[in-house]
Amino acid sequence: MLAVAALVAWVVRGAWQNAQEVEWSGLEIRPGLVAASMAMLAGAMFIHGLAWVVMMRGLGYRVGWIAGMRACVLSQLGNYIPGKVFIMVVRAQVARQEGLPGLPVASSVVLETALRNLVAAVVAAMGLNWLGLGGAYQGALVAFLIVSAVVAHPAVFHPLVDWVLRKLGREPLPNRLAASRIVMLLLGYLLYWALYAGGFCVMAVGTMGPQVGRSAGLVISVLLAQIGSTLAVFAPVGLGVADATLAGVLTLTGAASAPYVLSVVTRVWRTVTELMAIGIAWLLRQGAGGQAASLASDGRSREHPLA
Repeated sequence: MLAVAALVAWVVRGAWQNAQEVEWSGLEIRPGLVAASMAMLAGAMFIHGLAWVVMMRGLGYRVGWIAGMRACVLSQLGNYIPGKVFIMVVRAQVARQEGLPGLPVASSVVLETALRNLVAAVVAAMGLNWLGLGGAYQGALVAFLIVSAVVAHPAVFHPLVDWVLRKLGREPLPNRLAASRIVMLLLGYLLYWALYAGGFCVMAVGTMGPQVGRSAGLVISVLLAQIGSTLAVFAPVGLGVADATLAGVLTLTGAASAPYVLSVVTRVWRTVTELMAIGIAWLLRQGAGGQAASLASDGRSREHPLA
């Protein structure tokens, strides 16, 4: 936590120095663009939820679209507690209300994280290479890609999860993800990142003006920041880690004249939008009431013991 506090202090100090260099009197905040960017980020979160439903159905668990999307979005509450494990805990708890077993739900979070960040790492590595920047970043991204690909590979993920489930006295996963399903998920996460990064670019223009910098640098910066947020196990919402990564890469790419200010603005933008999306997902409970999940394997519904 001391390291997190140090990173936050570093970003705040940089933002304070940047703020004194910004011509605030000539800066025009565009509420319409900010609202549009928040809508794009919220849309990305719901796309993420739909992808999770596709994943769970591919694993043999039948879950309604609204119910599954709600569970996925509400699990983002776990972001605000130090330790990424709480994302799994919250999602498992919400999914349990829909009849899904907790342990397979928790394992699906690991798989979706690996696939989602694999897509982000590929796009970020290609962008850095195109800009001719970040040799050290590219090396780290290659290592991250290898680890993510190994974790997500069906030959590794399924046997490992089945072994854990058997050791804990649970039934193994009903189905294994087909190659076509994995491709579908990767395309879904590509759409997720397109909306996320697009919303970030729109927000940057809406708050810092059109002179904010090159869009390619903005996209690469936010992708690397989100990967950093995922790796920040002991920091809520990657606080400090994601912000410092974003400010550092924005500086590296020259994508923003005030990178530390934009990093702080991004933190507020993301937090407010996430909390709004979580509120909407909570209200969807009424609509999801008639879509209780049922488990399906070999064409039949069956009950699994809850973790």
